[in-house]
Amino acid sequence: MAGPKLDLLVLRCADLELTARFYSALGLDLVAEQHGNGPKHYSARVGETLLEFYPAGSVSGPLRLGFVVDDPLASAEAALAVAGRRLTSAAAEAVLLDPDGNRIHLAGALGKLHQAT
Repeated sequence: MAGPKLDLLVLRCADLELTARFYSALGLDLVAEQHGNGPKHYSARVGETLLEFYPAGSVSGPLRLGFVVDDPLASAEAALAVAGRRLTSAAAEAVLLDPDGNRIHLAGALGKLHQAT
C-alpha cells in the first residue's frame, strides 16, 4: 500500500436533521442508523470512505478519523512519539488522540473500521 487510506470520517452536528438534509441535497445517499442503545445517526459511503454524522455531544471529541495503514502498531508508535508519548498496549487496531483531541483509528488492510462508537 502506498500510504494511509481514509476509511472513516465521523462529524459531530449541532442539528443532525438539518445536516442530513444538507448532505442529501449534495447527493449523498444517507442511511439512518442506531447501534444498540447508541445515538441515532446517519452514514453514507463516499467512495471507499464511510462518512458518519452524529449529534454533537453524543460521543467524545469533535472529530473521528479512520485510516487503513500497512502496520497500525508501527504507525501508532511513530505518531505517539511525535507527541512525546508511548504506546502502552498492542492490538490489531490502534486508537490514539491527535494533538487537538481527535480520535484517530489505525487499522491494517484486513481490519477496516465500519462503525463508530
